[in-house]
Amino acid sequence: MANTAIPITSLGLNANTANPAGTAIVAANNHVVTPDRATKRLAIRLTNTTGSSKVFTVVAGDSPPANAAGQGDIEITLTDGSTTPQITWVVVESARFIQSDGTVVVTVAAATTGNIAVLGLPD
Repeated sequence: MANTAIPITSLGLNANTANPAGTAIVAANNHVVTPDRATKRLAIRLTNTTGSSKVFTVVAGDSPPANAAGQGDIEITLTDGSTTPQITWVVVESARFIQSDGTVVVTVAAATTGNIAVLGLPD
C-alpha cells in the first residue's frame, strides 16, 4: 500500500492561522503524519465528503516504541458527508500510535472521499 504524506500546519502563538484545506484522501493509500513535536500537540482533522458513512482508522503503532499499541486502533465512523461534510478531530498519544519509523498512520474505508489535515499546537 502506498503512502500519502499529510503535512502539519503549525499554529502560531498569539497569531492567526488560516484553516488548512487538508490533503485529499486516496482511499487505497495509508495516510501518514510524520510528527515534528509530541503527538499530544497534534490535532488530526478527518473530513468525509462521501455519500455514505465511512470508517477512518488511526492504526495502532509498533511495540516498541508504542508500548500501549496492544490497546488497538481507533475507528471513527463519519456519517454521509455528501451534503454537509462530516468532520471530527482526534488527538493521539505516541505510546499507542507511533510506528517504528516515527510516523502516525490513518487508513480509510474503500471509496472514501474527503481530506485529512493536521494542526500542530505551539509550545
